[in-house]
Amino acid sequence: MSEPNQTNPSPDDLLADFTDHVLDGEISVPASRTDDELRGLEETVLRLKQSIPQAALDEKTLKRMQADFKVRARKSDSSRSSLWQALRPRQRFALAFAGVTLAALLIVFPLLTSANEPVQGTAGFQPQTVLLGVGIASLIVLLVWASRRK
Repeated sequence: MSEPNQTNPSPDDLLADFTDHVLDGEISVPASRTDDELRGLEETVLRLKQSIPQAALDEKTLKRMQADFKVRARKSDSSRSSLWQALRPRQRFALAFAGVTLAALLIVFPLLTSANEPVQGTAGFQPQTVLLGVGIASLIVLLVWASRRK
């Protein structure tokens, strides 16, 4: 086997040596002056070393962090309220009134248009019948939705 060339170390070897020295606490500034990429990686190693706490957290801090996490988890679960609950009572009333009005128009509109047109003797669905069915179905859905448990 051949031995690696020690006179000209690779950037990977230089970075590994630098990281070892940083972890041992021997170096606190980037060592590379010529290679910008290697210098950027060395700065990243130094930032990572600084972000790791030097001493273990005490029990009081751990309990506070766990309590904060639990509070945030509960808040994220409770924030999933429905649109209906997010609206104010006046807005809910206006939305329900608009729904009832729309359903009533869908029911009444076919009856008004059939009075002005001559009666045809054709079999099958008439457009008025379809609109009447849609209006009745939407009214039933609205009543079921309004009477559900909240």
